[in-house]
Amino acid sequence: MNAQIKDKKRLGCKVGISAVVLVLIAFALGFVARSSPAVPKTFEEVDAYPNAYPEYVETTFPVNIAPANFRIEEDGDEFVTRIIAANGSEMRIGGRDVIFPERKWREFLSNSQGGKLAYEIFVKKDGTWKKFKSYENYISSDPIDSWIAYRLIEPGYEFGHRIFLAQRSLESFKEEVFVDNRITATSPCVNCHSFQDRKTDRFLFHFRRNGNLIKGGTIVVDGDKIQKITAKFDAVDCSCSYPAWRPTGDLVAFSANQTRQTFHSLSTQKIEVYDVASNLALLDVSKNELIPVSNTPDDFETFPSWSPDGASLYYCNAHVVLNTPLDQLETRAEEVAGRIDDFHYNIMKMDFDETTRTFGEPQVVVDAAAREKTALFPRVSPDGNFLVYTLAKSGTFPIWRPEADLYIKDLRSGEERAWTEINSNNTESYHTWSSTGRWLVFSSRREDGQYTRLYFAHVDKNGHATKPFVMPQKNPNYNRELFKSYNVPELIVEPINIPKSEVLKALKSEPHVTTNK
Repeated sequence: MNAQIKDKKRLGCKVGISAVVLVLIAFALGFVARSSPAVPKTFEEVDAYPNAYPEYVETTFPVNIAPANFRIEEDGDEFVTRIIAANGSEMRIGGRDVIFPERKWREFLSNSQGGKLAYEIFVKKDGTWKKFKSYENYISSDPIDSWIAYRLIEPGYEFGHRIFLAQRSLESFKEEVFVDNRITATSPCVNCHSFQDRKTDRFLFHFRRNGNLIKGGTIVVDGDKIQKITAKFDAVDCSCSYPAWRPTGDLVAFSANQTRQTFHSLSTQKIEVYDVASNLALLDVSKNELIPVSNTPDDFETFPSWSPDGASLYYCNAHVVLNTPLDQLETRAEEVAGRIDDFHYNIMKMDFDETTRTFGEPQVVVDAAAREKTALFPRVSPDGNFLVYTLAKSGTFPIWRPEADLYIKDLRSGEERAWTEINSNNTESYHTWSSTGRWLVFSSRREDGQYTRLYFAHVDKNGHATKPFVMPQKNPNYNRELFKSYNVPELIVEPINIPKSEVLKALKSEPHVTTNK
């Protein structure tokens, strides 16, 4: 009897193992069929590109970009995508979602750099296969910086209960949060991260006061040292806001701003942000010393940005004479809000003497006011040849203005133009050059007018850009499912490595108060 029970158990065990093996074999066969399906031999040709999301038709990619996965949005029952590398090797993927194996994708990019990837897409519907118009991706030998840092925030800015500062590998889909505003019980707003020369051993970010538990300030990371400071421009009681690390040395340029916000319930422009007063200052992070640069009540200076050699400081300035003095800030704020269309910012620059820490006379680089426009976010290419900026109708906050476009100026010839290769029918705003100057990342609302996504374009030595592409995601539908906007994209050459415990300690610490006294 016991022998029969043992035999039955052994038989049951064998049957169970066999069933598992069969399931695994079936799964493997299905995976192989999906990952390397047969290309249809007979089909109808369609003289149109297939509908896909994201759309990467005739796009230029850097040789080290993460897989550009996409979803075929044609009506169909079966799908086959064939990708042919420049060296003739091919990859076939079945299914509506075209998800590239990362190792295979990297191999294909390597085999195609300086050349092209070709795509053929077949869709079967009601028993008939259709082949859509083939297209190509050009694979540039110019690599892009391997990481990018950004803020993730609800697009309306009315709520700040969950705000991240995050970093993402552009060579893979690895994303890490390096500051989560829920790290404290008060969930303060975190913003305005800035890196020195795209490296992560020296960077800073702001966070706002939230109640009486956490005092606002700036977290400055300087190697192994992490400290909190509160830098104020005493003359107008302005806190240092928009930062720009000088490429070398210990100086950070700030605009010191008294900022207000107005929210709109019906307008497509959800929010207007404006300054009641703003000036420029330098912060010496090694000495915690604040050095005034400008202090003129009728000039509104903001958004500083250094030239690549640190010899000039670019910034934005609107000259507006207000009727309300600085000591009546709330009344002054009402006046500014009512006159926002009078605020037209020019892009200026001042030459900088590192030895004396003094600036030369301001020079107009872009006279947007003469066109009754506003020019913001100046960024000079690493070779010093080109200036890119955002042009909008008025004000200092183009992020919700549909007319906001990117412009490029050749600083050698003075030629200036709308960057038509990059612009769309919706908002283009914040932007950053790569360390080589061959790539640009910028934020855009072109997809739906509501959420800001990150786009990349290759820029040649003459300032001509290729068709932009959205940042690749592992799930092709990711951007449609993410109810947050990307904000302030900054390309960096290495990942951020700071212990969250040290960040929390700095957030809870008493700030070192720095003023210009």
